[in-house]
Amino acid sequence: MPSEKLKEKNVKENILEQLKEIIRDAIREATYEYKLTLTIEEAARYTGIGRDKILELAHNNESGFPAFRVGTKFLINRELLKEWLKKVAEERKVL
Repeated sequence: MPSEKLKEKNVKENILEQLKEIIRDAIREATYEYKLTLTIEEAARYTGIGRDKILELAHNNESGFPAFRVGTKFLINRELLKEWLKKVAEERKVL
């Protein structure tokens, strides 16, 4: 019997950890929607463009990509990103 109780306890603890992670992700997502700037990873999720391509665009000053640096970190202006995406789509550019 003690073995079964231990297994049940482990299952409950595992479920609790999974729920905590789901809640953390939900909070992160809700907060993310109101941010004025996005990180490279957030911009990749937001646009569906791969992380490496977003990083490449951010490094390329000729791309017109709305990224700027804070120290070594790139940030992307959300509103300018929307405009940039619209322009890229209208011009039917290949990235």
